[in-house]
Amino acid sequence: MKTSVILHGLRNEFSLDQMKACIVLAEKYGGSFRHVVTGLQIIGIEKADKEALIAELPDGVIPVVHRGLNSLIACVGKGHCKNGQMETWELADYIEKNFYGKKLAHKCKIGVSGCGRNCPDAMVKDIAFIGTSQGFLLAVGGRTGHNPVAGTILARNLTIEEAKKAARILINWYSEHGEPRERIHNVLVRLGNPLEGVTL
Repeated sequence: MKTSVILHGLRNEFSLDQMKACIVLAEKYGGSFRHVVTGLQIIGIEKADKEALIAELPDGVIPVVHRGLNSLIACVGKGHCKNGQMETWELADYIEKNFYGKKLAHKCKIGVSGCGRNCPDAMVKDIAFIGTSQGFLLAVGGRTGHNPVAGTILARNLTIEEAKKAARILINWYSEHGEPRERIHNVLVRLGNPLEGVTL
């Protein structure tokens, strides 16, 4: 029986060495690649080989979790792109190192964009940080699928440190209050803005 495994790298990026190692594994186990929202997917492997392949993944590459914080993608941001308004990697790395893989009521995707061009499609992520000349805009509750919704703007003009604090509050709030299989959008509708009255 054939199956697949979705791989995640830091900020959804993969170094050349990581990619080469993953190519070797795909060849070894008879798979091929496709890109999906949550990462890089090796498809067409035998189900019996899946755990062995995972055990051989290179450092910094892990399998994606399916119920929890399972996708974090950031563009290169200010200093690496002419359009960048905000530096993205510090915020993305903070979220990644502290919360990636955290078990939650449902899947949770985060996008960090350095400008309004929004290359990571952040506004349709569960949590979005979008850079402006005044700081990060924060939107929550976006989604794609049969009923796509843009995120609700909860804050504007956040510094990187304020954005980190907001991310921590939101993720922990969702962890505490989300009911089984409830997306953060629905928790926001049900309970309201958890940042209201909070000094970031």
